Amino acid sequence: MAELERTKIIVLTTPLEDAAQKTRYEQLELKAPTLSQVEKFYEKQESSSAIAAMRLLIGLVTDTRESVLQPMDYVDFCKCKEYLLSFLNWKP
Repeated sequence: MAELERTKIIVLTTPLEDAAQKTRYEQLELKAPTLSQVEKFYEKQESSSAIAAMRLLIGLVTDTRESVLQPMDYVDFCKCKEYLLSFLNWKP
């Protein structure tokens, strides 16, 4: 049984700006999602789309507002998605 990486840093190709919080993100630190975060992901996926649900999950695990993540480079998004799917698809 392989152990999952509990945290992962994704260095962003294009930094993200949160004008309201006056914060610039050069990287995102992803963490293993909690049960409630995964539940919110599945609820969003049912009511919206897979991309919107993954953006929500990325925001939840990085403590970043979803609106800040919207202009994210798609390759960076896919790196985050790949990491988080390792938890969603994990079979002990």
